[in-house]
Amino acid sequence: MSFMLQTLQRSSILGVLARSMSTEAAPAAAAAAASTASTTTAPPASSQPVNTTPLNSNVKNTAANRNDPLVEQLVNTLMRDGKKVRAQRLVSDAMAELKKLYEDEDPYVVLNEAIDQASPLLKLTSTKRGGAKLIHVPTPLRLRQRRRRAIVWTLEAARKRNETTFEQRFAAELNNIRLGTSDVLAKKAQLHKQALANRANANVSYNTQAR
Repeated sequence: MSFMLQTLQRSSILGVLARSMSTEAAPAAAAAAASTASTTTAPPASSQPVNTTPLNSNVKNTAANRNDPLVEQLVNTLMRDGKKVRAQRLVSDAMAELKKLYEDEDPYVVLNEAIDQASPLLKLTSTKRGGAKLIHVPTPLRLRQRRRRAIVWTLEAARKRNETTFEQRFAAELNNIRLGTSDVLAKKAQLHKQALANRANANVSYNTQAR
């Protein structure tokens, strides 16, 4: 029974993945088009209400956002030597930088959308079949595992950028993910492509050995 459930789960995940591969570029294109339209069709400045709220007012109070599972996971990934307060400050500063790019949106909402957009559906697990042949088995990921990979990929891509501070690099990389131009999305697409190429192995049970 457990083998049948495992097989059905993997087949379902791969089916969704196969259908999404043809359309996963659509959100990025739509975001880019929306960004272009907003810069060309914006109403005159005189007709827009003047915003007297400080730029970082929505991101200074991070107490309400610490309970967000994604923010907590990001903080824990950034934390080094148990310095959680420093990691929280880095995230808060990065959200302030992100607010400069998306003045009309909550930066924490942008963060969630970018990380979810970069999260892979599955991973490839190497195992042996028949005692000798090494095969790659597509394995579904839980939500936390998916986000963990997206966070790590985003942090790695941010380190390679030319901006001065971590906050600027991380915010810029999140912006690129949302626009569909980040290398993180290319890495995700490559992983999905390899998973599709090895979809025939999804029916292999980890506990099954040739006898």
